Amino acid sequence: MAKSEKQFKMIRDQRYEEISDAALKIFARKGFAGTKISDITSSINLSHGLLYHYFKSKEEIYVAIIMNILDQFKQAVAEAEDQKGTPYDKLNWFSALTFSGSPEVALDRHILINEALQADFLSEEIKQTIRQEYADSLKVLSRIISAGQRDGIFIEGDAMELAAYYLSFSQGLTLWNAKGLYHINVTAESVIRPLLANP
Repeated sequence: MAKSEKQFKMIRDQRYEEISDAALKIFARKGFAGTKISDITSSINLSHGLLYHYFKSKEEIYVAIIMNILDQFKQAVAEAEDQKGTPYDKLNWFSALTFSGSPEVALDRHILINEALQADFLSEEIKQTIRQEYADSLKVLSRIISAGQRDGIFIEGDAMELAAYYLSFSQGLTLWNAKGLYHINVTAESVIRPLLANP
């Protein structure tokens, strides 16, 4: 019996995710220049030809992964803003989501975004897109914080700066735990506490 178009699409999507996940890990550890297409294909037993069915080049894989990371981040902060409850509840939901994933994957994503912003091989247009996508997400978080300031929940100050402090703190703790030196039991409440007007 022939596979349906829906089944083919599911297989294509699964294969695309498999390639992306493998490439993320390899790019983060070897960097763009140090990564060969064969590193990616051999890690998931995939032929070069099949990989090129999904991506035209190494750079296309790299950029697609970065855009996917930014899309997921943007979607998460948008969902946080749409949550019911107080601004604290919304930030608490987002923080819990942030810490629910793998610290190693979070580290890989962080390394890739930082490398991309400094990379000579990427166009300034792509770098500007990365900055803009990140800034847009930061603005959403700042709106949540600003609403919390009006309600007397969060401390006074520039809401964008506070959003940057909050993200830096939560990402920093995630990256710290990924190093495996001394594990910190991070909770959503502990990350939000520095923002609270009355902790």
